[in-house]
Amino acid sequence: MSALKKLLFAYLRSGAKSTNSEEKNRRILIIHLFALIGTSITGAAGFFAFLNQNTLLFTVLFISSVIFALGPISQKLTDSYRLSSSIILYQLYVLMFYLLYSGGANNTGPLWIFMTAPVTLFICGLRFGILNLVLFIIIMSFILLAPFDFALAAQYPLDFKLRLISSFITVAGLSSFYEYSRQKSFHSMEEISQKFEALSKLDPLTHLSNRRDAKNIIAYEQRRLERNKTTLSLIICDIDNFKSVNDKYGHDVGDCVLVELAKVFKQCMRTQDTVARWGGEEFLFILPDTNAIQVQVMAQKLHQAIENSNPFCDIEGFKTTVSMGLSTVIADENIELAIKTADQHLYKAKHSGKNRSYDNSGEILPLGIV
Repeated sequence: MSALKKLLFAYLRSGAKSTNSEEKNRRILIIHLFALIGTSITGAAGFFAFLNQNTLLFTVLFISSVIFALGPISQKLTDSYRLSSSIILYQLYVLMFYLLYSGGANNTGPLWIFMTAPVTLFICGLRFGILNLVLFIIIMSFILLAPFDFALAAQYPLDFKLRLISSFITVAGLSSFYEYSRQKSFHSMEEISQKFEALSKLDPLTHLSNRRDAKNIIAYEQRRLERNKTTLSLIICDIDNFKSVNDKYGHDVGDCVLVELAKVFKQCMRTQDTVARWGGEEFLFILPDTNAIQVQVMAQKLHQAIENSNPFCDIEGFKTTVSMGLSTVIADENIELAIKTADQHLYKAKHSGKNRSYDNSGEILPLGIV
């Protein structure tokens, strides 16, 4: 039983990919599920039709079974769930119209039409599903109510026809409302999930990337370096005398300095750059496609921007400054090692008078003109 269950789930998920959206993988799973159900039911019904020597019904059901089975095959060959869903859905419609026309076995064929509404909405979604159901109801009503002798091979009372149509419209309406509720709930959950995912990557105070997100970006940039053989520069920045700010003015003012400094950093960044709160009063700048000369210019730019923004948080007489350690990575060099190098350079900058930067060449860069 366990082996059969594993086999079933492997079949249902065979078209899903980790690169697909959750909704696309859900549609693919539904296509495989309905194709399996459609193939099994029509195959079994066709077998009984064959035993009852109903050749025409057997032929229709056998062809339907084969077409249902082609749905997942087409999805795997073309990687298009829209094509495979169209094959399954419109084959289902054709089969239902035939059962309405012929009556199926002992005029019980019309009972199967009620599966059409949920299947349509599951496969097509709300908007396109409703359009398909409206089309289905129009054709179904024409087959049942058309005043022509050839419209029906089976004979149904008028009351049965009207109740069948009204019942189907009711089921279609309820199914549409369910699909609307499901989609609304899904989108709400997706928005909440995206919001929490974004929050998990941000420092709650400065709204910069946090250490966790910075490490993910570093891992990505390491792969990009190895692939493209480009350069990347890093800056580790530390606020000078930050402990004295907290001690003298309080932690609320210290938090205000961090927030205002983060705004200055954001204004200096390019689109491809990342600045993260690395820890406490430390910040890490990740600068793709930036060489040793360009990162020096960036450091000078940051110093100048901070100078122009003083005083922070309206603290008269207090000047906010930072020290920075710079490092550049080329080709296949390790970024983690470069972070350690930048940290060592920061230590040298701190012990060389502060409010300055220190780079890979070992040269102290005083605050200069950008």
